[in-house]
Amino acid sequence: MFEDRRGISFTASGGDAVKAFDQVVDAYLSSSPEAGPRLKATFDADPDMAMAHCLKGYFFLLMGSGVLIGRARKAFELANKNAAGVSAREQAHIRALGLWCDDRPVAAGQVWEDILHDHPRDLLAQRLAHHVHFYAGDAGEMRASLERTSNAWAEGDPGYGYILGMRAFALEESGNYAAAEKTGRHAVEVNPDNPWAIHAVAHIMEMQDRSDDGIAWIKGLEPHWVNANNFRYHLWWHRALMHLDQGDSDQVLGMYDEIIWDDESDEYLDLCNDVALLARLEFQGVDVGDRWRPVADKIAERTEDHILSFIDAHFAMALAAAGDGEKVDHLLTTLGDKGGALRSDVGLPLCRAVVAHRRGDFAAAISDLSRIRKDIIHVGGSHAQRDLFEQVLIDATIKSGDLTQARALLEDRIANSPNNPLSRQKLAAVVEAQNS
Repeated sequence: MFEDRRGISFTASGGDAVKAFDQVVDAYLSSSPEAGPRLKATFDADPDMAMAHCLKGYFFLLMGSGVLIGRARKAFELANKNAAGVSAREQAHIRALGLWCDDRPVAAGQVWEDILHDHPRDLLAQRLAHHVHFYAGDAGEMRASLERTSNAWAEGDPGYGYILGMRAFALEESGNYAAAEKTGRHAVEVNPDNPWAIHAVAHIMEMQDRSDDGIAWIKGLEPHWVNANNFRYHLWWHRALMHLDQGDSDQVLGMYDEIIWDDESDEYLDLCNDVALLARLEFQGVDVGDRWRPVADKIAERTEDHILSFIDAHFAMALAAAGDGEKVDHLLTTLGDKGGALRSDVGLPLCRAVVAHRRGDFAAAISDLSRIRKDIIHVGGSHAQRDLFEQVLIDATIKSGDLTQARALLEDRIANSPNNPLSRQKLAAVVEAQNS
């Protein structure tokens, strides 16, 4: 047994393997493209390290791609094969991987929480629990998970900045913006190369309609995140939303073409960024030209993935926008066949609604979205990301001529976000149409 920098014990053939593994975890938490090479270095040091195989499986599942599930299962099998004599904590990690491979992320999350009960400084378990709580739409549990382990951490501990960054994001998603910003700024002071913490503070500024502050924050820290893995596109995406709030659609289109769209990437977060930004531009009356086509082409062979309903809804929107009716119908059919209460009760009607909106069946879109509006949070994603679906509903009410409902939705929106200029412009247009 050998300990990492936080005093967590690992079963390995030598200390070099554990040191390399520790570097993989740091790379993962810092969104560094070095995570893959460092994992390879871990295997070079110990090809049979059970936790290295387990982490490899985690990485495959974090990519959110159906074609990688088989590779994650293979990693699970190899982790199990090498699990003789490993600690109870490591066995629990392997068990969590198996549950996740079996499409049971919430159950895997409970295993990580159990690990944290006994090993509160297991940074990997903490980040993975954070991930599954986020995609369950459970901000309260995101926050509680970090609160339960807070006494195990102190200033100067290796990885403490990452803990602060997660805590900042959990506080932001819980609506405690003052505490979130204080914590997020502290996280960046502790470790500037912490894209998740930078992103958490950007979220706060976005939720408070502080677009000038947000743009300056993201741009000012760009040297610390611009060399990150694909997560850098998500930070550019946030900056683009702030420019869009300022009505600068030309700037947003330029950012999309020059730095957000990546011909080579098929990562789900990148595709969701692309879909959400193009849709938001269209809601502001911007002609996005043929930009939907290459997005839909990447999605065309992923209509049976159904990893997360959050992803399905974005994929359905892109395929419908590109006019790929057969692909859209296949996605909806296979989603209905997939099973699971969340998929059938929320995911499927959400996908139907975004497709109906795109096809001009606004009554159907309004019906589905109104019925599940309070439950959409359970598909996961952030408040900022899920706002896309609220904008679909508002757009559908306006285009259907239901100006009374459109006005009510916009007034509710402004009550929660009083300084948003786009919402005020839309409300003014609706009121003028009602009075004409």
